Amino acid sequence: MRLLATTNGGLESIAAAEVEELLGSDASVHHRGVIEFRGEVEDVYELHYRARSLHRVMAVLVDDRVGTLADVYRSTRTAEVAAELPEATFGVVGTRHGSHEFTSVDVAERVGQAVIDAYRDATGTRLPVDLDDPTVRLEAYLHDDRFTLGIDLTGDSLHKRPYRVCEHDAPIRGTLAYAMLRIAGYDADDRLIDPMAGSATIPIEAALTAENRVPRPEFEPAFGALPGYDVDRFRRLRETPPEGSAAHDIEARDRRRRWRRCGRVNRDAAGLSGAIDIVDADARSAAIDADCVVTNLPFGIRTTEDVRALYADVSDRLAEGDVGRFVGLTTAPELLDVEPTERYEIPYGRLEATIVVREY
Repeated sequence: MRLLATTNGGLESIAAAEVEELLGSDASVHHRGVIEFRGEVEDVYELHYRARSLHRVMAVLVDDRVGTLADVYRSTRTAEVAAELPEATFGVVGTRHGSHEFTSVDVAERVGQAVIDAYRDATGTRLPVDLDDPTVRLEAYLHDDRFTLGIDLTGDSLHKRPYRVCEHDAPIRGTLAYAMLRIAGYDADDRLIDPMAGSATIPIEAALTAENRVPRPEFEPAFGALPGYDVDRFRRLRETPPEGSAAHDIEARDRRRRWRRCGRVNRDAAGLSGAIDIVDADARSAAIDADCVVTNLPFGIRTTEDVRALYADVSDRLAEGDVGRFVGLTTAPELLDVEPTERYEIPYGRLEATIVVREY
């Protein structure tokens, strides 16, 4: 079957590499923040069990070229919706990019009507619509003239990690933290330091990866309501923990007691109390000796820091230290005195941010 998966925009190549690693299936960019690939039902279970960079997985119902709303309706009517959808509430989310004489809401409305008509023709039953909390969520993407309709197999986004008990003022998603670790080439044998760890999301994602822990061990996906999927089979898979390494060296640093305490709360909630050292250290002055330095740099929006001076000091510590690879997320890469070997431009909420990569 054809599948889509959403991820952090600008990091599609990282998500594609993870899918290829987990499934052995080539993945490519569908559009920003979405990748496409082929897989089987067992692969759907595997992704919901082990994937760390994905937010949602969708099964493709329609992939067509369209020019008008009538084309959107006609393409959707050709889909085997009666075989793919249960007799339950559904809703459609429309996303449109390009120049069109209609809106995303219009696309969603046409798709919804086509689904109702096709299901009624096949079964004699009219599917109920619920736009707020549907049993089945459909995603309709229209990019220029390419129209793709997918069934959301995930439900609650996979980026919501259960260990996030204590929130930082400027938190980073677990999926983004994991992507930064992949960019850094982090391995369980590496010494990892996050010099400004905050609530410790990056160190926790590193430890979960090193130990091959399931990122959401109690997750209940939306595909349990769909025909053709065996949710009990998925649960049995989820209850069989994969083997991983318990030998790793991860240090979460922060000079503020509040965030060190927050980091410990999250670390313990993740079941990693002995896996991460949480250290009182100032990134402006503490020496750095690590294979990987991965951090979410303060942006200056929710901090009273002199960001320019902070970035200069951190750059000096990196240059003076014994560092293999540095990966930092920032909205002000020009303030870092670091000549990047690689960059990733990503949206970060309403901001545009950069992941700066430096190989030393």
